[in-house]
Amino acid sequence: MVSQKRRRMLLSALAVLASGGSVAGGLYARHRVSKTATPSYIGCARQSDGQFNATAIDDTGEVCFTSPLPSRGHGIAVDHQKRLAFVFARRPGTYIRVISTETGKVFSTYHSDPQRYFYGHGDVLGDVLLTTEGVEGSSEGVIGIYRIASNGSLTKLREIVGFGIGPHELKVVDELTLAVAVGGIHTDKRIPMNLGTMKPALVFIDIPSGNVTQQYYLKDHQLSIRHLAVSSAKDVVIAQQYKGDTDKVSPLLAIKRNNGDFVTLKGSTEQWTRFQHYIGSVACTDKQVIATSPRGNCFGVWDIETGELQSLSALMDASGVSAEADRFALSAGSGRVAFQLARKSINFHTSGVTWDNHWVML
Repeated sequence: MVSQKRRRMLLSALAVLASGGSVAGGLYARHRVSKTATPSYIGCARQSDGQFNATAIDDTGEVCFTSPLPSRGHGIAVDHQKRLAFVFARRPGTYIRVISTETGKVFSTYHSDPQRYFYGHGDVLGDVLLTTEGVEGSSEGVIGIYRIASNGSLTKLREIVGFGIGPHELKVVDELTLAVAVGGIHTDKRIPMNLGTMKPALVFIDIPSGNVTQQYYLKDHQLSIRHLAVSSAKDVVIAQQYKGDTDKVSPLLAIKRNNGDFVTLKGSTEQWTRFQHYIGSVACTDKQVIATSPRGNCFGVWDIETGELQSLSALMDASGVSAEADRFALSAGSGRVAFQLARKSINFHTSGVTWDNHWVML
């Protein structure tokens, strides 16, 4: 059966012009649209011919480059110093594509180890890339730790295990601490096998030792913790997908405060219903939490201190969100993008790109 997300991507792709061009020896971006625009955002996307790529746009929504991917991509981690983007295959994925954030040039492609697959997310700490991975047959969680060479190649240094089943996104909190969204779901390919006994958790890991230092569980064990955002105050925001009774409505966002408090973000039953049990991406500024729902065709903005919902807005196939101290930006599978600078009004543009779930500020 075709998923709702894929259906929307296929439909919206019909309205997108083919990017054209060719790959020079398989090492360069398929199509450079603009020689003058500066890439400001990058995300995974789908072309009208069914091919997948990583696409970068500028602050007006103009496409700067597209770079080919072996199959559908998901999350992207960025090494800002080396100007490299690490594009992860959608779970259960088998590749990490390393490209230039300036031109889309492909530097290398790392393939997963035997009996391992990627969950689609990672983060950069200095010269190290950290990734969420799984073990074939059990979905046992693995954190892969890779050295990033100056030429973009990756070398696996070690693994961290023993923290849970089905990790999805991870974020570096500080130089010693890693936060991991453990979804708790054992899957066969993408088919869930243990929804009745799943055990999601927010897990904190000491990076040097690999030891679990803290674990937090939600009251409802069928709230699968999938996505994370870390504020400048080191608060960790967690975003959920609900895997229980479809008639039940649960809050889908919570914050683990730096001071130790663990609180749920606020919203009425009617407001949470809009999200259709699914948060696709989450990010935070210094003052706000922003979360998207492609199933609900909407995004919400919360006050990070009070947890109050400030606004709930419609956006067809709302997908990626990224943020900095005083601004955030959104992408959608419909091709729309939105930018908010310093808490001013949100400006919408049409990018002509069939965006996937996540994107990143450059």
